[in-house]
Amino acid sequence: MSECPLDAFDISASRLIRAERADVFKFLSDLENHWLIADRFVEVLELDGPPGARTGGRVRIRGPLGVRRTARTRVDYARPFEEMGGSAQLTDATSAQVRWLLREDTDGTVVTLAALVDRAGHLDRLLLAAGGMAWMRRRFANTLESLDARLSTGQA
Repeated sequence: MSECPLDAFDISASRLIRAERADVFKFLSDLENHWLIADRFVEVLELDGPPGARTGGRVRIRGPLGVRRTARTRVDYARPFEEMGGSAQLTDATSAQVRWLLREDTDGTVVTLAALVDRAGHLDRLLLAAGGMAWMRRRFANTLESLDARLSTGQA
């Protein structure tokens, strides 16, 4: 499989979340909560680690035209109230780094969800170039919209 330069596919979305940064971080720190805000295109297959201290898992992403990709995810680091990140490994040697960045704002917290594809197999390279990057940006924007709805209404 050919490799992509580290900055070849940068996918991100940002949104003001109407909640305190500590509350956003607390919610995102519990990996089980991520599935509460993922849209219908993400299916959790399994989670690793004990409840309340999950370390990763396996998810299936359903894309346009019936495309399905399975990813093994892992939490790699967390800097309280600022950032958390991890990695996703797909079955065909495609891998990505995923980050949640939290920046305090007078009206709440600006959250950025970003992925950097550092290796892409032939199929994923084709999918990303043929609109997959824009599709993923929309998925990230929807996830942030769900996060805002959940935290601003106290559903956390």
